[in-house]
Parts: sequence; structure tokens; C-alpha cells
Amino acid sequence: MISRSRSMVGLDVGTHSVKAIELTQRGGDVEVTGFGQVEVPADDPEARVRAVQDLMRECGFRTKKIVTSVSGKQVIVRYLSLVKMSDEELKNAIQFEAEKYVPFPLEDCVMDCQRLDEGGPSSGGNMTVLLVAAQRSQVEEHLAMLRESSVSPIIVDVDAFAVGNAYSLAHGSEEGVQADTILALVDVGARKTNINIIRGAASLFTREIPIGGHDFTEAIARTLNIGLDEAEALKRDAGEAAQSVQEAVYPVMDDLGNEIQLSFDYFENQFETEIEGIRLSGGGSRFPGFQESMEKIFEKETEIFNPFQYISVNEDVDADLLSVNASQLIVAVGLASRLRKE
Repeated sequence: MISRSRSMVGLDVGTHSVKAIELTQRGGDVEVTGFGQVEVPADDPEARVRAVQDLMRECGFRTKKIVTSVSGKQVIVRYLSLVKMSDEELKNAIQFEAEKYVPFPLEDCVMDCQRLDEGGPSSGGNMTVLLVAAQRSQVEEHLAMLRESSVSPIIVDVDAFAVGNAYSLAHGSEEGVQADTILALVDVGARKTNINIIRGAASLFTREIPIGGHDFTEAIARTLNIGLDEAEALKRDAGEAAQSVQEAVYPVMDDLGNEIQLSFDYFENQFETEIEGIRLSGGGSRFPGFQESMEKIFEKETEIFNPFQYISVNEDVDADLLSVNASQLIVAVGLASRLRKE
């Protein structure tokens, strides 16, 4: 018998680049069957549309099933402790509960919730419920941009959860992840850093910090008195200016580390448990010395997360290029991993 295959594309539309990964599942095996990445100017919506169009056309993806995501201040994630109730009762109760936590009118947002089987400070007769709300205008703007690119996503996810899904996929399956291990997944993007603290495959805490790789670039430009384009080039390849570039960025890394540490302290006090390790991803994590600096700040095992060490790659895909860009493709991988839940 020939196993039926299915594919899905994770499309991550970031501030400075658009990334897409296609995953294909045959039986229980998942492999990368396509990917692409295009850099775009931060404030050029039309360039972003063209980038999505180019990726969809040039990458030759075998499926039109697209999963994308949103993030930012307009996306609210809360973990609620509620009395145990049926799914029907939860649908009614969540509207009332959301009013306490969502800082904008509920009629102006897209909202969803999910019962969590484990994790969270719930006990006794309570259960933990994950609430996600996003301002409708942000979601509609994102979808309108994709429609202009001739893309119709079937799912809109949240960046932080996509990082968690990428980790679960890379380690075989949700069942294959060590159930009692608590890890902090830290994804450093261009304008923000997402934290997702997980136990096994379950998300226990998320936070978005408005510091990212672009802040590194601005620090280099400001300290060395150069333009942003030149600073960006030095950030990627400092050459003989490596020492000056690192000294310029260190204060920003300290600020980011302090913000992350505040999140860790809150989590560990709230849950009365300790984070055992940190997995870094995102373009900002590639800056020389970043991993070592974070490990020194947190005094925890800190590694760069490369999902392609654990996922097979089709022979038609450039595995070396994929590996080089791995840290920037985590969100796209997590979005595409939704194919396992179809």
C-alpha cells in the first residue's frame, strides 16, 4: 500500500523578511519539501506583498494549504483558572471572563480559547484555560495583505505558540517530548522577542518583549555614528570591527536579558518550579556572543535551537542553506507543523 501524503506551508510574515516552509507528512514521517526567504524593507507594505507572491511562485510548493500568524501588542494571551465545566458552558463563560483581561472591546476582537490538560496554577476543582484575543483590525489587515498576494490561509496562529509547535515537531511528537522537562523557548525577531515556557509539549507561560535584532542595529549605528544600512551589514559580518560592534550591542543584550529574567522570575515564583534550560531561535540569536551572554545572565543551559537536526529534508531541498537559516525559520516550521493536527 502507498501511504497517503499531505503537505502544509507555514508562512511567517516578519518585519524585515518573509519566510515560508513546506512540510510533507507520509505516514508518521515528516520532511521539509520546500522553503524560501525574502528580505523586505520594514515600512513597505507593497514590497511585502511582492515578497509573498515571489515565494509562492518561485518555491514551487506542492500545496495551497497555508498557515500564518499574528503577534504584537494587539494580541493578548492569558492563562485562566476556571471551575471545571463542559465545553458548552466554557463557550458562554469565556465571554464574561475575557472582559476582565482583554483591554479592548470584545466586539472589536477575534477570540478563541482552549482547555489545557496540564500545567498552570489550577488545583482542586479548577482547570486551566488558554485565552487568545487579537484586535480584529490587525487580523483583517494581515489577511487583506495575503489576499492581495493571492494567498488564503486556512489557519491564523500566534507566533509564540508556533515556536512551541516547532519544538514538539523536532522532537518527534508531543508524546516524544519529555513530559516533566520545563524549557524556555526564546525567539529573538527583528522587533520583538517571544518567550514560550513549556512543560513537555504544553505551554505554561508566554510573553512578548518589544526588543529585537533591529535594536542591535540601532545601537551599532548610534555608537559608531553610521547609517542603519551600514550598521546592519556590520551586525551580520563585523570583520575587523567585531570588538566595537559587540561593545555597542552588549547594553541592548543586557536590557533584553533583564526583561527575560523578569519573566523567568515571575514564572518560577508563580509555579514554584525552576526552568531547566533555554532554547534560542530567531535572527537575533545569531549575533556573535549572544548565546554565551544569555547563558551567563541566566546561569542555565542555553542552546541554539535548530529543528532541522531532527527533521528529514527532501533531496530536492538545499539542506546546507536550510541549516544556515534555521534560526530564522522556527515560526514558519511551527506553523507548517499544524499538518499533524488536520
